[in-house]
Amino acid sequence: MTKDQRDIRHYIGAAGIFILIVLLLVFLSFIEIPPVNKDLFVAIVGTLVSSLGMVVYTIIGQQPDEVNTLQKKNESLSSTNTQMEIRNDQLEKMIIDMQKEVIEKLTELKGNKK
Repeated sequence: MTKDQRDIRHYIGAAGIFILIVLLLVFLSFIEIPPVNKDLFVAIVGTLVSSLGMVVYTIIGQQPDEVNTLQKKNESLSSTNTQMEIRNDQLEKMIIDMQKEVIEKLTELKGNKK
């Protein structure tokens, strides 16, 4: 199964659960649940509603694995950026020191010519 097929399957499944929850809410607005089955029904509805966050997350196109991968990549790039900034500062310092040495040597050379 390719990634596109898997993504389509996840999207359809998420949309199906979302529609199921909406239909369940419409059903509950018209029909009263008998007190005998109320606890079981509340447990089932609670389970479905608790999955709603993941469903919405999938419908808008963000898979949890994808988010974790992007967060790790972001942390890695941030670390690389920090290392590059440190290296850049070191190179700038080396150039400044080299310029100072060249200026000092040229000053000494000019003083020796007089």
